[in-house]
Amino acid sequence: MRGFIKTLILLCLALAVFGGGGYWAYTLFLKPEIELKRDRESPPAPSPVFQDGTVGEFKKCLEVEAAGDFLAARRAYEDFLQTYPDSTKAEEARFRLGAIRLGQLFAPRMAPGKEIYVVKSGDVLLKICHRLKVPPDLIMAMNQMESSALRVGQKLYWIPDEFTAVVDRVGSKVVVFAGSEFFAQVPILSTQGTAWVGTPPKKTSMAALDVKVFDKPGWKDGRRVSTSDKEYAEALLWVVFQPGGHTFYAEPGQDGGNVSRPTSGYGLDPAVVRALSALLRKGETVTIR
Repeated sequence: MRGFIKTLILLCLALAVFGGGGYWAYTLFLKPEIELKRDRESPPAPSPVFQDGTVGEFKKCLEVEAAGDFLAARRAYEDFLQTYPDSTKAEEARFRLGAIRLGQLFAPRMAPGKEIYVVKSGDVLLKICHRLKVPPDLIMAMNQMESSALRVGQKLYWIPDEFTAVVDRVGSKVVVFAGSEFFAQVPILSTQGTAWVGTPPKKTSMAALDVKVFDKPGWKDGRRVSTSDKEYAEALLWVVFQPGGHTFYAEPGQDGGNVSRPTSGYGLDPAVVRALSALLRKGETVTIR
């Protein structure tokens, strides 16, 4: 009897030892292999679909703009960008806001940021511009003046901000700043020569380059016209920088005729180049990056 009990105890111990070892072997080796095989054979779980909750708010801005109330649309886009700066629609909102701001700036009526100067006896344009520290071509463009002649009591719109720009080559856009604040951004439509946008060419330095506004020529019927010519108001403009290779030129599309292009530069909408020609003073620094 004692022998039987002893044998039974040894058998139980053996089962405990080898059974436990079998359990850990299953847990550490066999179970993961079985689960991996099951996961491979099972269809993958669907990825969650990202839904940008700001799209609805952006559509409201579009509706205000479509209604033709551009002052309200300007405020709507400004509020949208301040509230949702990381929205998937933020870039489009900046383009639309910029177009509205530029349109209002160069329309001869009051808009946010503008001030009014009333012409007095003895005033001449250069004297006014010196007093206000605003370039004459900007005053003339903002008030749609064909000449520098003034009349007493005339209201001149002007803006105290100084403007500069950054050429974002990777983003294919020009970003305009009033002081240090974002004002507008416009798309680059084409390039010439060594100028590029989008994916940088191989072995291209990505270091930022500062250039300065050197000249603002106009082109009419294939010949150059200057700011003093009557045809300048209808000419397609350039903004030429030094060092060279980064000229802004009017991209006229199908109506370009025999308009010249620079050997190297960035093509923008003709109205945009005209606006930048007025906003950027000669000697102003523009960053190419």
